[in-house]
Amino acid sequence: MSNREPQAGDSGLHGPNQSAEAARALAENFARVTPILSALVAGTPAGDTLVAAVDHRAFPVAQTTAPRPRELPFALVIGRHNRCGLSIPQDNRVSLRHLLLTIWPGQGGLLLRGYDLGGRAGVVLADGTRVAGFSAHGRVALSFGRTFLYALPGGPDGLALLDGPPEAAFERLTGLDAKGSGQMLAVPADAGVAEIGGYRGNQLNQQVSRGYLQLRSTKTGHEDDSVRELDVNAEELQRGLLIGRYSDRCSLAGAGRNLSRVHALVTEEGPSSLFVYDLASTNGVRPAGMRDGPSHPVVRMTPDDPCMLGHFELSWVPNRNITVH
Repeated sequence: MSNREPQAGDSGLHGPNQSAEAARALAENFARVTPILSALVAGTPAGDTLVAAVDHRAFPVAQTTAPRPRELPFALVIGRHNRCGLSIPQDNRVSLRHLLLTIWPGQGGLLLRGYDLGGRAGVVLADGTRVAGFSAHGRVALSFGRTFLYALPGGPDGLALLDGPPEAAFERLTGLDAKGSGQMLAVPADAGVAEIGGYRGNQLNQQVSRGYLQLRSTKTGHEDDSVRELDVNAEELQRGLLIGRYSDRCSLAGAGRNLSRVHALVTEEGPSSLFVYDLASTNGVRPAGMRDGPSHPVVRMTPDDPCMLGHFELSWVPNRNITVH
């Protein structure tokens, strides 16, 4: 364990001073990097999303273009690991697998959802709030460790957001002015998932059971052939459930090196299906029965269609008495 002094965003305790400092740092970083973001957005096709990571000196360290999603959401794992879709090896406060960013088709625009993967530095939004996850309409600005992340629409829509003085552009992007005032961010007390720009997903009774997840090895003679089960509710699925070897970080943990330490994230799609995201794992995530071949960034899991995490089978037995409002 490191003996260094805690920094803003390092712990779950995020006080007023740390929040103000984090919000101010993001606004200052954005003001310095706006010309670079404008150039990157101009080169991003309309309908796609620019995702850019910038260091504390406003120097771009990694960027990618997320194509407009079709049937399944686009998924991007962000962290220090070289298997991540957006790798940030220079920031030692960033975890190997730190943040999962997903992009969904929506009515009238794209929806962004982000999931903190349990990193020490957390995920901090533009008003300085540290969150377990967030949902947003088409754009977001946040920080983790010493890194700042911007997701912006490509083409004319993104250029319109960035037009004019940086202070005005920051307010259009985040709903907040440079001092952190504004009404764009709301954090529900129960789920701890920030909702930016008015987006809300399915509204369910948060504590009602959604059924249970089951993890078992399909390899004969495996060192751990026990079946692991986990009862899950709507709040947990909204936050996202980690699956892997690390029992202190994962909600459902299995033994065996065929599982990565943090292998996959499970979230809800609707009453009858879940999404399973590969978190830059070594042995991948695939539909049921497919043990070889390339990993799938995201797999839809239903009661009749489990999925494979390496040679482990993950299945879901839902609670049939669920009402979506």
